[in-house]
Amino acid sequence: MEEGQRYKVLYKIAHELNSNLAPQEVLRTIVETICDAAGAKGCSLMLLTPDREQLIHTVAHGLSDWYVRKGPVRVDAAMAQSLDGKPVAIIDATTDSRVQYREQAKKEGIVSMLSIPLMRRGQVIGILRIYTSQPRDFTEQEIDFFGALANLGAVALERAELLEEEKKRFLHFVSIAAHDLKAPLSAIQSFLGVILGGYAGELNEKQKHMMERASQRIAELLNLISNLLDIPRIEMGQLVQEMTEVSLGKIIDSFVEEGSSLAQQKGIKFSAQVPQELSCVYGSPTRLQQVITNLVNNAINYTDQGEVVLRAIETDNEILVEVADTGCGIPSDDLPKVFQDFFRGSNVGPKGTGLGLSISRRIIEAHGGKIWAESPCAETGKGSKFCFTLPKKVKVAM
Repeated sequence: MEEGQRYKVLYKIAHELNSNLAPQEVLRTIVETICDAAGAKGCSLMLLTPDREQLIHTVAHGLSDWYVRKGPVRVDAAMAQSLDGKPVAIIDATTDSRVQYREQAKKEGIVSMLSIPLMRRGQVIGILRIYTSQPRDFTEQEIDFFGALANLGAVALERAELLEEEKKRFLHFVSIAAHDLKAPLSAIQSFLGVILGGYAGELNEKQKHMMERASQRIAELLNLISNLLDIPRIEMGQLVQEMTEVSLGKIIDSFVEEGSSLAQQKGIKFSAQVPQELSCVYGSPTRLQQVITNLVNNAINYTDQGEVVLRAIETDNEILVEVADTGCGIPSDDLPKVFQDFFRGSNVGPKGTGLGLSISRRIIEAHGGKIWAESPCAETGKGSKFCFTLPKKVKVAM
């Protein structure tokens, strides 16, 4: 790489660091830029776990999801030297005994690797790794240059940590405020229940109607507060404590009766199509149930005729869940916004908090999955389809 080109790459990354982009987007720009500058197949940035025994892919470019999620990356001989602060170049990753996943590298089309220590305040916090599809012997000048870029990645990570601390303080405040509001509202709801039950004297129709409306509004506020409490719990990583090996098939099966009952009340059909032997995932049963319940309930609420179908499809590396309906659909202008906080579609009424889908997105992403919406549904040309994927639980021989 010529000197002028190196300056352009450094300027681009420095510009991104000084922009208003989120730190994760800056890191993604760094690995993409390094990959292009090196003429490489891919590039990844991996961070050490607190016990310094494993590395976690934080951001990657040019690598398949299968390869990135192939399993825990333990600190092997190839990485130990990098974690001592020295770059490590491997000419053939498919045969070098220092590489942990040699067969996976061969399947991915990776030949050479360059591992560069990621330094912050004199301590190695991870590794920046460059992958090539052809044998490559990196020059000392190239290694020095990519090391400088790796240090810019460390700056972005430090910025991310500062923003995360600010976010945690804000979410803590929201959590306290929501909790303090919930107790008195619950008490009011209880008193209204006593009055509506006739235990405080007989009500005329007008009084009863007013009390019922007040009770409904309180219920909506309590639901909003519950949702507001959910957001900081998820954002602050509390789902990790709830995660275990879980059968997604059983979670879906446990909801079929409830979904069928709700659909029957609307005069529509509900069906679930789930393979008998569905692989397990690593996740929170309660939260995954929350996502499925929310997606199916939404589909039923916005479908006046036709049907709602819940499907689970297993692929090599993940499980795909789809909820398709024949309802009113989602306007094309609204589709990119449906997972935003408090968003309400332009073709639906004011019912709901507008947080259900955004919380579902947080839950799925916390599980390492993806969630999206399509409208109209490709199979029927009607309604909409909400989909999410979850990585299958991987067993790795250590």
